[in-house]
Amino acid sequence: MIQQTSQRGIDIKLFGALFLLVGLLDVLIIEWFPAYALKLFGVTITGPMAYVVKLHSPAAHFLIGYGFIFLRPWAWGLAMAYGGFGLTSELMNQWQFGFHQLRTGFMATTALFLCYVAWRRVLFVDPLSPDTRLASSSREVHL
Repeated sequence: MIQQTSQRGIDIKLFGALFLLVGLLDVLIIEWFPAYALKLFGVTITGPMAYVVKLHSPAAHFLIGYGFIFLRPWAWGLAMAYGGFGLTSELMNQWQFGFHQLRTGFMATTALFLCYVAWRRVLFVDPLSPDTRLASSSREVHL
């Protein structure tokens, strides 16, 4: 039973639901605290463009959540790229602004999550080879 459940990707689908929830929370936080200055890659982003830049986070979370729930092949790459983006940005923030325990915990959990998603990659792979997918489903009749 456990083998069958893990093959259907229930774990990844639950992560997808969590990503959707985090995306919603991101939108609420951005609306409730518009003065919050986001730190990306060692730079604090303020001013009129800060609002637009902050919207990348809920957009990415919503896309990853949708992709995980429906096991879309592009979701794996997006999650890995966004995780790498987050780790690189946070490493540069720690270098620029100093060590922070909570942000270090974020880096550790993100790295563990990326390892887990890499391990579960098979769920996102198209089960049909390109030849099979493009082949005609009906037999040819030779006269």
